[in-house]
Amino acid sequence: MRNAAVVAEAIVMARAARPAADDAVELVWTGPEAGETANRDTAVVVRELFSQATESVLVAGFAVYQGRTVFRGLAERMAAYPSLRVRLYLDVHRGRMDTSLDSEVVARFARKFIEQDWPVGLPGPEVYYDPRSLSLHPAARASLHAKCVVVDRRVALVTSANFTEAAQERNIEAGVVVRSPRFAGRLADHFESLTDAGLLQPLPTGNSLG
Repeated sequence: MRNAAVVAEAIVMARAARPAADDAVELVWTGPEAGETANRDTAVVVRELFSQATESVLVAGFAVYQGRTVFRGLAERMAAYPSLRVRLYLDVHRGRMDTSLDSEVVARFARKFIEQDWPVGLPGPEVYYDPRSLSLHPAARASLHAKCVVVDRRVALVTSANFTEAAQERNIEAGVVVRSPRFAGRLADHFESLTDAGLLQPLPTGNSLG
């Protein structure tokens, strides 16, 4: 009977430690609001998540523009926590009528990312892309269209917002923060398994970052 009581007490404590559903899932919004509805702002939530990271950050984004502003907080966090591992999964695609070699398209993207999208003088992330996006055959082409952030495998943001100033500050965008290690861990595992299998490949940024 004593063992049963101990088990029952442990279950009660575990349930009490878990956040309620309303606390674990949070609406995130960019754009105008009407009435008395108050939602967390996308840019604020992204900065907050970056500022809380101590172990790992996964960022997936379809488009990046003015990245130095968007990613500054993350880069500064990496400088403060040298063991923080950051992986970015970005969409690398060729322009219309561009028949350059895949390697040339990737090299151009890498140069742009280094020169325009990552804060100068701060530690840099690992960057990956989906090589299928470079196919010369439209029917075989794919986009890395996911847009999400996973921090420390404990909390995840899944959103429609790209990593651009417009998407973070002005567009109408909707997303959700899920504070669940199980969900966040599964999302991170999926990207990492694709990376380990070579389906997502590293961007050749060399030693130019940081």
